[in-house]
Amino acid sequence: MGRVTLLLLFVAACGGPQVPQGNGYKMGDKAKPWKKAKTLKWDDKGEAKAEGDLSYPDFRRAAWFAADLPQNGELDLRLEITPPGDATNDDFDLAMEVLDPGNRVIAKSDLEEADAHELNKTKNLLDLPPGHYLIHLYLQGRMDTADYVLKAAFKPATASQGKSDFPAEVAFLPALPMVPISDDTPKNYKPPTSTVVVHSTHHTAPPPPKNDKPAAPVLTARIIGVSVSGGGTTITIGRGTATGAKAGMQGKVNGLSGGTFTIASCNERACTATVSATPDQVNQAGAVVLTP
Repeated sequence: MGRVTLLLLFVAACGGPQVPQGNGYKMGDKAKPWKKAKTLKWDDKGEAKAEGDLSYPDFRRAAWFAADLPQNGELDLRLEITPPGDATNDDFDLAMEVLDPGNRVIAKSDLEEADAHELNKTKNLLDLPPGHYLIHLYLQGRMDTADYVLKAAFKPATASQGKSDFPAEVAFLPALPMVPISDDTPKNYKPPTSTVVVHSTHHTAPPPPKNDKPAAPVLTARIIGVSVSGGGTTITIGRGTATGAKAGMQGKVNGLSGGTFTIASCNERACTATVSATPDQVNQAGAVVLTP
C-alpha cells in the first residue's frame, strides 16, 4: 500500500502543470462581472479603445465592456488578440459576444463559428436602436492566457432620409398673363346655347376571372448584421421594416444573383438566415425582399 502511495505522489509531481479547476472567476458561481462592465468612452470621432490581458489559471477568464449608444446607428468592433508566446494548443481561441439592452446575444465569435482561432475578429452591427450594450470577451481553455486590444466605433444614423429639399429643386415658373381686375365681358353678351345629346349604351360586365389568386405580399427589410458561417454568410434581418417576417419565409438579397434564402429563426427584434454569398456581396446589397 505504501508503494502505491509513493507512485501516485511521483506521478503527480512529474505530470506537468496542473489543470485549474473551476470556471475561471474569483467568486465562482456567485460572480456577476457584467454588472461591473467597464464603459467605453467615445471620443470626438465616435471611437473608443480598451486593452488588457486575461488568464484562466489566475481567475481572470473574462472581461466585460459597456457600449452606451445615444441614438440609432452602427457599431463596428475589432478585436486584436495576442496569445501566449509559448502556446502549443491549437484549440486556443479568445471568444467575443455582443448583448443588446435586453441581454440577448446578437453577435458572437467562438469555437463554433467560422472565425475560430483567428487573431483578428470583427463585428459590424447595423441599425441598432439606442441603449446599453455589453461586449463580453472570454477564454475557452483552462490553461489559456492572452493579451487583447478592443477597438470600437459608433456611427450615428444619418438624418438625410426623408428630408425635404424644398425649395432648392423647384423650377421657377414663367411669367403669367395679366388678368384685369374687373370683368371686361360686354354687358349684352349671351353665351350660345348648345344641345347635349346623350347616347346610352348598355354594357354587360364580364364575369370575374376564375382562380384569380391574390398576389402574395412583398416585404422589404434591412440587413443589420453579417457574419461568416460554414455554409456561406449568416445575415441578421431587422424586423422594424418587416413586422410580418417569420421563420420559413423565402427571401432574396437585393441585386445579388442567386442570393435566395429561407429564414431560419426570428425573435422580437430580428430574423436570421444563411445565404450562399460572401460578406462583401451581402454588405453591398444592404437589404432583402421577403415573400411568404
